[in-house]
Amino acid sequence: MPTPPQAPDRGGWFTFREDWTLPVAPAVVLDRLVDLGAYPTWWRQVRSVEQLSPDRARVRARSVLPVPLDLVLSREQQDREDGRLRVGIDGDLQGYVEVHVTPAAGGCRVVWEQRVLLAKPGLRHLAALPPARWVLRANHAAMMRSARTGLGRTEAPPAVRGNHA
Repeated sequence: MPTPPQAPDRGGWFTFREDWTLPVAPAVVLDRLVDLGAYPTWWRQVRSVEQLSPDRARVRARSVLPVPLDLVLSREQQDREDGRLRVGIDGDLQGYVEVHVTPAAGGCRVVWEQRVLLAKPGLRHLAALPPARWVLRANHAAMMRSARTGLGRTEAPPAVRGNHA
C-alpha cells in the first residue's frame, strides 16, 4: 500500500473524516462493521461482497456517480474492547479506513478516518481538476450518508441479498 503524502490532499489522494452520534449500541455498530458479507443489508451503495477469507472481502460499490468501484477490504486491526477497527483498502482505491466506536448518550459515537488514493484509471486524472474533486467529494458524502443511515438503524438489517457470497 502506498504511503500517503504529508501534504494536504493532492492529485489522487483524499482524506475524509466523519463524526456521528447514532441511536444504536456500540456493539451493534461494531458487529455490522466487522461482518463484511452483510454490508449489502445495511449499506445500499455496497452492491456485492465476495468473502475471500475471514478477514478479506472483495466489495463492489457505487454511489451517485455511475462509476463502480472494485475494492478488496482487509481487516488489519480489531480491538472490540476499545471499539477500534482498521481496514486496508486495495483495488480502485488504495489506503485505509479507521473507525472508532464509543458509547455516547442514547447510543454511540462513530468516528471514521479514511485516507485513500484513487487508483482506478481515469478517476485519478479527474481528481487533478478542482471541479472534479468537488464532485468526487460530494459522491463520497452521499455514500457516507447512506452508511450513517444503515448503521443507525435500530432494527436488525433485512435478509442478505442474493448477489454476494
